Amino acid sequence: MRKDDPVDVIIQELQKMLRAETIKPGGKIPSERILTDKLKTSRGYVRKALQKLEFYGVLEIRPQRGIYLSGMRPIALDALITNIRNFDAFTMEDLIETRSYLEIFSARLAAERGDSGDYARITKANEDFQQAFKLKSSTLEEDHLFHLAIVKASKNKVLESLITQITPEIIAMNKNFKEDQNLVFKNSLHEHEDVLKNILDRNPEGAAAAMENHMSESRSRRLDPENPTLHKGAEGKSL
Repeated sequence: MRKDDPVDVIIQELQKMLRAETIKPGGKIPSERILTDKLKTSRGYVRKALQKLEFYGVLEIRPQRGIYLSGMRPIALDALITNIRNFDAFTMEDLIETRSYLEIFSARLAAERGDSGDYARITKANEDFQQAFKLKSSTLEEDHLFHLAIVKASKNKVLESLITQITPEIIAMNKNFKEDQNLVFKNSLHEHEDVLKNILDRNPEGAAAAMENHMSESRSRRLDPENPTLHKGAEGKSL
């Protein structure tokens, strides 16, 4: 996000108010209307800024009661807001690299800890991914829902929270990515099937290895799509 982006400016102003103790942890903050007038911006931008802060746990929007700041200590809140603002300065390479390690660990734990309900959700998410491809639709959201179903099966709430936090950033960065449907079919569909099979077989090592391969190939498709040597099939032929 550019530093002059209206949403970032609003978040920065709220951070200044926290530092000046104009607003305090656990306390009520000014309404959308008041913030709109005070910051001389549009109500739409204010709403987007508040929704973003609510998503990351900085704010709690209580219907008919108002908007409240989290009860965390000021220093922790300030650091969290700074991190939220810095998310927009992260590169795709940084996000994908971090996500890879989280996803590999997630697949391993899903194979170890998942139950029948978890596995049904992962299977359904993969079927939705396949259906989106068949309809020649973008598969980006279905792909991430498949991964989110896996991390839920890990039974690790911290891991789930970390992946959930970076997923919107990756989706936003990828929204203009032009998918090669043939490449999706030859790679992602098969990679997902390999991950799914190992999880359903309760094979932690296999699931981790399959996810590591999927993350590596995904990184290549996103960051260096013009290099055919990065896209190899099972028999080593370029796809």
